[in-house]
Amino acid sequence: MTPERLPGPGLDRRQLLRAGAGLLVVASASGCGFFDTDPDDGSGGGGAKGKEAPSLKKQADAGKIPKVEKRLPAKPLVVKPLEEAGRYGGTWHSAMITQEDIGWLKFSLGYEPLVRWEPTWQGVTKTKLLPNICEKFDVVDGGREFVFHLRKGLRWSDGKPVTTDDFAFAFTDFQTDKELHKYGIYELWLSKSGKPARFEIVDDVTVKYTFEEPKPGFLEEIAGTTGTELVLPKHYFEKYHPKYNKDANAEAKKAGSSDWITHMEIIKEPWNNPSMPTLSAWIPRNAATKGSRVVCERNPYYWKTDPDGSQLPYIDKVIVNILEDPEVEVLQVSNGDLDMQLYQFGTVRNKPVIARNREKGGYRLIDVKADTANTMIIGFNQTHKNKKKRALYANKDFRIGLSYAIDRKKIIETVFAGQGKPWQAGPGPGNELYNKELGTQYTEFSVTKANDYLDRAGLTKRNGDGIRLTKDGDPVAFKVFVVSEMADLVDAVDMVRSDWKKVGVDATVTRMAEELYWQRVEAGESEAAVWDCNNFDIRTGTGGNHYFLPTNPRGSSRFGGEWAKWYMREGEDGEEPPARIKEQMKIYDKMRATFDPDEAVRLARQVLEITKEEFYYIGISTSPSEYGIAKTDMGNVPKTFSAAAFHQAPGPSNPSTYFFKGKA
Repeated sequence: MTPERLPGPGLDRRQLLRAGAGLLVVASASGCGFFDTDPDDGSGGGGAKGKEAPSLKKQADAGKIPKVEKRLPAKPLVVKPLEEAGRYGGTWHSAMITQEDIGWLKFSLGYEPLVRWEPTWQGVTKTKLLPNICEKFDVVDGGREFVFHLRKGLRWSDGKPVTTDDFAFAFTDFQTDKELHKYGIYELWLSKSGKPARFEIVDDVTVKYTFEEPKPGFLEEIAGTTGTELVLPKHYFEKYHPKYNKDANAEAKKAGSSDWITHMEIIKEPWNNPSMPTLSAWIPRNAATKGSRVVCERNPYYWKTDPDGSQLPYIDKVIVNILEDPEVEVLQVSNGDLDMQLYQFGTVRNKPVIARNREKGGYRLIDVKADTANTMIIGFNQTHKNKKKRALYANKDFRIGLSYAIDRKKIIETVFAGQGKPWQAGPGPGNELYNKELGTQYTEFSVTKANDYLDRAGLTKRNGDGIRLTKDGDPVAFKVFVVSEMADLVDAVDMVRSDWKKVGVDATVTRMAEELYWQRVEAGESEAAVWDCNNFDIRTGTGGNHYFLPTNPRGSSRFGGEWAKWYMREGEDGEEPPARIKEQMKIYDKMRATFDPDEAVRLARQVLEITKEEFYYIGISTSPSEYGIAKTDMGNVPKTFSAAAFHQAPGPSNPSTYFFKGKA
């Protein structure tokens, strides 16, 4: 809880179980942690709003850090708060699920890309991209060249200046270093020919990236925080790079890594390496891999101000509890222990508990608009190693029959609290690629039609137990892989199993840990496997659209992993797909090479028409709305967010402007 407010009566595990109709929750301790440097006594460091936080002014007056005007760039990024100018002070208490939940830290505290999305999400082709670390940017020669003009006087969190050399290091010595990327350079940095983009330092504050042809999606992808580092502090990293230090391997081993390559991958993640200088509003003081929480304090050199010229962020400190599972997060939210939180806990099954405890916990609900295409999809492995099995799974009539057999409305009512409507794997209402025919085909619950299509598939005979037989006399029986931790999917697929049994198909639900799931699915061992489904991204690379055509050997492995290998490795691996799928791949490639967004949308629609014909996945329903929470006295937090993976909420909403109202 924020230190200035007295806690209300807590919600214990028994109460939570009773309120949540059987929700299993384990209690966890909260309060001050071992890593706090100052007593959390309610003082908050607040006061009259000046040009900098009182704690930093005190340090500057004592000569420990430069005066605020020396710490800011010549032209700071001026951020207009959502509601009002805030005041300094307070601690934002938050949570992440396990030490691997680095995404929450990046999205909430570290969303500082070179260019950023505007706060309100309208889809990837309509949402504006704004300068962030750069002062301005230019797109030249039809999207072949991208020029970025940097902020004079911008500094890293250790006070060192950010220079064009930091961009050169990130591109030449990290992103396109062949020793670091022995399996190939990330596609973002490559022209269609496979050659890396050309990087150029134009002058002291200008850098340029040039591709051989237009590079659609480049700006959209670098507006995120994952895997696209365009600027790295050279003065910190060069000690560990053999180009600058012949003893780099020795330094890496001294730090506990096997070699410099392994060490570079480890230390580039600021949330696991607090010694790395950063440009974020808050600096981690301990690694997420150590301890039960991550403690972050304000960056004295943060380069943004509000319209009054007051340096951001308003909030002094952020403490992120590291929890073992979302159920503990539900308990902490309900008890009022967390100030602002999205993701993980915001499911339909948890909502009664969260809603019921709003007044006691002193928080409000935030609407998080779903941006996924389906709650659950079922993929049959059409490139399975067993030829008999692949022939069955590739039979479209077989898949259509199974789709008609599913009572989707019952699943929606039982598992998803009545939210959503029957839907296949396709962009839903409100999406720029909405396709009603794709979404609604074969979603009617009809045992008659199910039996008809299964008969068309040649499965007319049955054994003594009523299970259909193949032409070879084998029972139509298979395993469906599902990740144990995905509770809603486990419940939903078990209901699907029951529906299929009624039409003579014997499915066994096989639960497993996510790591084992991916090992077996990627190895092509699954017969059927379930997951949720993201929307089709017009501007991404091959990683995001594998639900709609086989482009990614990992993501597509549920239905066509060998086809995806063939596509990714240009026929040198995998298995050549059927002609219609190859045609789909050609249209997809054309879309990805098209810089004009309207033309890209037109081509994307063509891709999805073939998706409709091929019917790769059986879907269940449109996704229910999600939700988050924010304390009622926490200002400038939006009432609504989008769950779009590209938008990385809450980052674009400018968390550096969040503040605690009243006494800080």
